[in-house]
Amino acid sequence: MIYLVCIIVFFTLLIFGLTIKGGFKKVAHTDKYIKGLEAIIEGNIDVAIEKLKKVVELDTTNRDAYLHLGNLLREKGQISSAIKIHKNLSVNPELSKIENEKVKKALAEDYLKAHDWDKALQVYEELFKRNSKDDKIRKPLILIYEKKERWDDAYNIAKSIYTERKDLANYATYIASKLIDKDISKAKKFISIGQKAGIPYAHYLYGKILISEGNKNAGIDYIKKSISLDAKRAYIYIPILEEYMFNKGKFSDIEPYLKNLIKENPENWEILNSYISFLKKKGDLDKVKETLDEAVLNLKLEQPEIVANIAAAYRGVDSEKALEYISKVKELLVKSKRFKCSICGNEFEEFTWKCPDCDYPGTIH
Repeated sequence: MIYLVCIIVFFTLLIFGLTIKGGFKKVAHTDKYIKGLEAIIEGNIDVAIEKLKKVVELDTTNRDAYLHLGNLLREKGQISSAIKIHKNLSVNPELSKIENEKVKKALAEDYLKAHDWDKALQVYEELFKRNSKDDKIRKPLILIYEKKERWDDAYNIAKSIYTERKDLANYATYIASKLIDKDISKAKKFISIGQKAGIPYAHYLYGKILISEGNKNAGIDYIKKSISLDAKRAYIYIPILEEYMFNKGKFSDIEPYLKNLIKENPENWEILNSYISFLKKKGDLDKVKETLDEAVLNLKLEQPEIVANIAAAYRGVDSEKALEYISKVKELLVKSKRFKCSICGNEFEEFTWKCPDCDYPGTIH
């Protein structure tokens, strides 16, 4: 392990152009710098900062030490100090082209961490002009455009990131979901991209717009279409469908529709729960118990929320069953979150069409 660290440090020194010359004084500085790099490699950030601070105190010309020090301070949350170091370094006339690029990227990351979107945007756009294929530039840039609600610019960057048509259409649908309450005309443009690629959520959004514009029948049809294409996310679509069918005087049409959905998706709790809620509104408690007793046999009782919802569904219908499922909830060791990304596997408490962690759209279930 020691030999590996030495090799890594040696090549690091070569890459950044450090030379050991000028007598024992320079050797001492280099020794401190090596110890700082070793601490970085070992993940000992505090020690690395301490060592690098000593290096720059003794040798103010060690540009690489300044760069590393600023990056470590940012990592420790001392963002203003990191910005100060990287800004001062960025105006150093002795920076090589490669060094200048690294400092610019570091400064951009500083501004991004500080949520200074305007300054971060300025630096990232400059970097993007020089290298439009670097994901470490493109992905932060698209995030900044999203924060500043510059959706057309975000979509243009997305076209170079999402090379698969469906991924890009999912991103367009995400943009539409952000615009639907602010700019319907522009939302429609992005919804259209999603619909052409068969994105269920795009049909749902279009259905919502049609309903808001007074075309309720067509809107309901589009929401039904989204459910048929994406039954796993029925919990998103069904509530609005029930609301508008009820307002349209078609409440009696909901029961056969939901029963058919359950038949097609026997393991889908959200659809079942919608049907149970409907039956309770009707006051048909016998039918509720019969439906629950039959349906729970098909459900995987691994998620605490589903088990808790089953207990709630039995409440007022069969108190013994309700207590039985409450006990099952207590038996579960951990409380899992409701939504999970199929790409990175991270879990979230609230639904969003784009994963906040890996940034892939349409992957939350």
